[in-house]
Amino acid sequence: MEQKVNSKNSLMKQKKRFFFIFIQLTIFLLTFLLPSLTFSLPQIPIHQEITMKQIELEKAKEELSLLETELEIAVEAYNAAQMELLQTQASLATTKLNYESVKEEYQRQTEILNQRVKIIYKEGDIQYLEVLLNTKGFIDFIRRLHFLLEIGEADAKFLKRINEEKDRLDKIKMELEQLEEKQALVKDRIEAKKSEIEMKIAEKEAYMKTLSQDIQLLLQQEALMKEKEREKIKDQVDQLIKDLNISIPEGSVVFTALRYLGVPYLWAGENPETGFDCSGLVKYVFALHGVDLPHYSGAQFQLGINVDNIEDLQPGDLVFFGNPVHHVGIYMGSGYFIHAPQSGDFVRVTRLSERVDYAGARRIFAPPLFEFPTSEVPTSGSYLREVPTSSVIPFP
Repeated sequence: MEQKVNSKNSLMKQKKRFFFIFIQLTIFLLTFLLPSLTFSLPQIPIHQEITMKQIELEKAKEELSLLETELEIAVEAYNAAQMELLQTQASLATTKLNYESVKEEYQRQTEILNQRVKIIYKEGDIQYLEVLLNTKGFIDFIRRLHFLLEIGEADAKFLKRINEEKDRLDKIKMELEQLEEKQALVKDRIEAKKSEIEMKIAEKEAYMKTLSQDIQLLLQQEALMKEKEREKIKDQVDQLIKDLNISIPEGSVVFTALRYLGVPYLWAGENPETGFDCSGLVKYVFALHGVDLPHYSGAQFQLGINVDNIEDLQPGDLVFFGNPVHHVGIYMGSGYFIHAPQSGDFVRVTRLSERVDYAGARRIFAPPLFEFPTSEVPTSGSYLREVPTSSVIPFP
């Protein structure tokens, strides 16, 4: 019996010893081995993490580029509506002058007719009778009768002319009403396009907020680099021109356009003091050379002589992009062009091959400019000349 008790106690001691060893082993594993196991879990390599951020950044830039294209299309549609409004207002002003002129003439002729009617009413019958009764023979009677008939015919012609003037006046008045109605519609369309542009800008800003902080930071860094580039843009382009051995004659359109390198982009802008959009830059530069172009790339694309092949491009040609056309620049030579690209950017020189949406080119003659005016360039008037209608070519 005693032997069984001793055996049982011995077994209990062994179990306690094994349990104690197990606890110590567990503590050892938790203290020393687990951290090493944790640190040895597979991690994303640093270069792979950078690559993933680059992919995310490129995706964000691609999406922003699409938003910029939509914005540019909206801006050019706004410019088209503005151009139509100016044309409508010009037609309205001309028609109003015409209306006043015709109205004045109509009133003058009506007054003459009224005076004539008064004379006929008071004296006409007696006068006619006296003329016919105081004849000195048959031949004299015939002559007097013919004379009276001629007077009546002249009155009838005069009355007919007055009626024609009245019809013309009514027609011009109707045209005025139609133009005023059209002007109101175009103004509404301009406001709608302006709202669309503001919506596109807000959409772009909203998209920026959805990006991760890392990507936002990278985009901000790119914007800072772009600003530093803007400060040195003229020196960089000067060096590029030397490297490519491009000849730019003083007084040429290209020479003038290069003067505005670094001017910030501004939608609907057409002044270096505030900024340019693409068609605004072209309009301003050609205006300095005395050529009046519309502030709308789609309309500019209809002017001048068509340049069939890229190989035939000459410095000063206008190059167009998009379908429908929504961007324009001035060809510099050697495959480069000058343009105002997009919001957040500035007037710069870009390689033509970087654009995949090239639509065509137009050549518009512009006389040399050797002296820049100190005052603001006028948008209309005798200083400017329109492109001859003979050089206008319709859409292909």
